[in-house]
Amino acid sequence: MIKKHLLPLLLVPALFLQGCSFLGGVSDSLSYTNETVAYINEAADFSQQLPEMTQQALSDPAALDRLTAELQAMQAEITAFKDLQAPEFASEIDQQLTAYSDTLNTQISGLLKQAEAGAVSLQALEQSQIMQTASQITEILDQVKQLGS
Repeated sequence: MIKKHLLPLLLVPALFLQGCSFLGGVSDSLSYTNETVAYINEAADFSQQLPEMTQQALSDPAALDRLTAELQAMQAEITAFKDLQAPEFASEIDQQLTAYSDTLNTQISGLLKQAEAGAVSLQALEQSQIMQTASQITEILDQVKQLGS
């Protein structure tokens, strides 16, 4: 008789823990989606501001310092994004974003070297293809937003 009443008492905590695990998975998925959307928005803002920042850096040493700082900040954003753990259902999108992010990071490194040497130019920006890579990252935004819904 005691065994009959003991079984439900043992099952309730087990079911509760499974529910917590499910809720934790949902929370992790939403967190990944929100952080990825924020990263993509940062990349879009960066690509929109980059031509003007580069133009200003051609004639203003302080603007060159700001450009260098923005390039380094975007590299930090890329690193932070790559540290995110993607949920299994988002692995394909995460792989695409990671590949584009690696490319963007390499392109930014090249532009940083030019900026540090004082050789930054609009032509160098165009040749770096940073704008195209940032655009590719931005194009994934709708797919990421669908993950959260």
